Amino acid sequence: VGLEIVPKIARENGLKMYMGAWVSADKKLTAKEISTMIKLALENRDIIKGVIVGNEVLLRGEATQDELTKYIKDVKNALGDIEVTYADVWEFWLKNKALFGVVDFVTIHILPYWEDDPVGVEKAIEHVIKIREEVSGMIGGKKLLIGETGWPSEGRMREDALPSKINQALFIREFIAKVEPKGWEYNIIEAI
Repeated sequence: VGLEIVPKIARENGLKMYMGAWVSADKKLTAKEISTMIKLALENRDIIKGVIVGNEVLLRGEATQDELTKYIKDVKNALGDIEVTYADVWEFWLKNKALFGVVDFVTIHILPYWEDDPVGVEKAIEHVIKIREEVSGMIGGKKLLIGETGWPSEGRMREDALPSKINQALFIREFIAKVEPKGWEYNIIEAI
């Protein structure tokens, strides 16, 4: 049994979910992923908040903007009223702005520790808010989901960004306190 069981578990627990398809340089595997996602989304539309066609594909350099556009349009045609997005680090959205017009909503990752120019935990929340608001101003009123944000509990120091359990707790508490009143949608990630 693979991830196909997740919709059943979500339904049993009264949860809604985003469903994703892994998009890679392997076109055959990508086609299989997309086909499976479409089938599962249609079968489980009552619990699907939206579908995500690819995660960090542009970051990894495994597909072009044009290839992603085709995948997204194909999925939108197959799913009708189920909302479709793509997820990537915010800088890659800015480098591929044409995708804003293709998706139903925008999913960005803002990970201050992992940025090309890492941000220390004391300025991390300010950074997340600034980036989220900047991107929000570019997308013409579309919904914006922070697909990934968080802070690692362990690992190597990256300039002023120190991974630790304390910094992770500080990040999460401050992030939630600042964005919950704004009604932003987000997913928190990070373990080690």
